[in-house]
Amino acid sequence: MEQKIKTVLIVEDEEDLREIYSRALTVNGYEVLQATNGIEALEWLERKSEKIDLILLDIVMPGMDGFEALEKIKKNEKYEKIPVLVSTNLDNDDDRRQALGMGAKEYFVKSQHTPSELVAKVSAVVKERE
Repeated sequence: MEQKIKTVLIVEDEEDLREIYSRALTVNGYEVLQATNGIEALEWLERKSEKIDLILLDIVMPGMDGFEALEKIKKNEKYEKIPVLVSTNLDNDDDRRQALGMGAKEYFVKSQHTPSELVAKVSAVVKERE
């Protein structure tokens, strides 16, 4: 049986990071969709939620931040089961507790991990969901 290509929605306002993560995931066999803020992420989810296997969500973004987007994702029965991996530069316990308490699967501090480590985390969460 042919394996379905897994799709990751990267929600990140920093273009360089979005591209680095996108390349790392693509090289490892993932299809990648990109959004620059929570508003764009919700637009992708509205159009392609059945195809998205994981959301990589930044917290600090213009328009709609990650906490607001996470809240909207987890309150919508159409996408609430899609795992969300929060990827942020905010390395503090309050933000970590808030994100995990809102339903994020993982809390990932960008500056403490390489793109390869990010791919490994994404792969572990996607595999767990199968």
